[in-house]
Amino acid sequence: MGGMALNSRLLGLAFASADTLVEIDGEGRIVLAMGAAPATGHSPETTWTGRALTDLFEARSADRLKAALAGLAPGARSDPLDLLYSLGPGACRRVRVRLFSLPELAPHCSCALTWLGRGFELETPEARPLLTRDDLMRQAGHALSARRSDPLTLAFVDVTGLEQVQGEQLDRLTTRLHGALQAASVDGASASHLSGNAYALLREDPDASAVQDAIHNVAALEGVDVSADIRQVELTPGVDRQATLRAMRHALEVCISNGALDDPDVTFRKTLTRTLEQMDSFRAMVKARDFALHYQPIVELESGAVHHFEALARIPGCDGPESTIRLAETLALIESFDLVVAEKAIQQMLQPGYGLTRVAVNVSAGSLATDTYGEALMRLTANHGDIRKRLKLEVTETATILDLPGTQGRLARLRQAGFKVYLDDFGVGASSFDHLNHLTVDGVKIDGAFVMRACEDEKSRTLIRHLVEMCAGLELRTVAERVETGEVAELMLRLGVQLGQGWFFGKPEPQPRLDRPALAVPGRRRGAVESWG
Repeated sequence: MGGMALNSRLLGLAFASADTLVEIDGEGRIVLAMGAAPATGHSPETTWTGRALTDLFEARSADRLKAALAGLAPGARSDPLDLLYSLGPGACRRVRVRLFSLPELAPHCSCALTWLGRGFELETPEARPLLTRDDLMRQAGHALSARRSDPLTLAFVDVTGLEQVQGEQLDRLTTRLHGALQAASVDGASASHLSGNAYALLREDPDASAVQDAIHNVAALEGVDVSADIRQVELTPGVDRQATLRAMRHALEVCISNGALDDPDVTFRKTLTRTLEQMDSFRAMVKARDFALHYQPIVELESGAVHHFEALARIPGCDGPESTIRLAETLALIESFDLVVAEKAIQQMLQPGYGLTRVAVNVSAGSLATDTYGEALMRLTANHGDIRKRLKLEVTETATILDLPGTQGRLARLRQAGFKVYLDDFGVGASSFDHLNHLTVDGVKIDGAFVMRACEDEKSRTLIRHLVEMCAGLELRTVAERVETGEVAELMLRLGVQLGQGWFFGKPEPQPRLDRPALAVPGRRRGAVESWG
């Protein structure tokens, strides 16, 4: 050591705050060790001196340490290394190591060690498949149902640093990571992949340090330095567990759509609270029938005469009901709303002077997931047989039809009772033709996006033309939505569409307007009223 004073040596050792300080010679052997022990019963000063520093570490960590020492220039300081210190056969503890080479100490090197986490077994937990987001929320529902008051923790985890890993090593690390996240979750099977390197897991322990340790430990096994941002939110059992579960699922989807870990704990908590409030408000609105229906004419393009009206909901406080309806579908509240819409439309059709009026009401695919809607509609019309022939059902596809055979059976019973059924917004999704293939209906409504583009876009015109030909072969009626101008109305007539709906023919009004004169499209009768455009 060249007779160097102890305080000079300590100056080199104490270059950073650390738990344990070590000096090694040019051969990599420990000549001085002091500070905290890595485990009970270990004293660095008495058990490390004279040993090669690399012998203290797990094999892959030892290789990383050797490479760092070999590349360390005099006067240089290494980046921190997360390594695995060997506690004995099959056990390790993670330690962050920094190296520094003071020129006056050469060839000696100073090492600072900071102990991280707790000791763990080298064997990684068995890698169970991660849950889907829906399964995670179902698991949360089951876990909350089993609790009376004890909260559950939902942890959002964002892992960074994986981009430095590729190929087989990335596959191994991902497998280890998934196993570690599952092991840290409730019952060892309540972790889910959200998107990218973002995960969520249910936990009973609100202390996130165990999750941090698990992630860092498996990364250190592969010789990779990663970081993990963990945000947590407490889930408290609610009175209406099913409603709470649906609200949680919606809140989770909002978190993901906003960027999986863009303050997910805050986003989730706020969204969950707001969603539960919206659920209560929507239920109260439906129960009080506190919304109105407006009626928009659907016109025979050939004659300009009104064929029937569509009943459109107008919800207080909403510029348009679409977002409210979509949320109601997401939260499984749509069936009661659809029934009240039908009830209000039927009451209008029973008013004096409206005995021949035909009205279409929307019914969500979600409302057709069970027999309840159809049975309730049959009861509503039980004493008014003619209503069934005048009431049309427009099946909206904003909610996915999961059970096509079951839905077909329910629609078949309604059609047998006299109701006409149309598929709404046809062409807006890839499932439209599949639905038409599996469901027996009376007509389709061509999505307004196609209709609006048709005047300028040859492809849209071709699609509509072929759709009309196909529907003619299936004996289905066609309705063009969003006919806003006479030019569009004339084009739809030329393409063979039978019915049109849009501001060119009339805006929605509080009652069906029966005194409206027939309005022919341009080209068949000039001078048509175009003030709706």
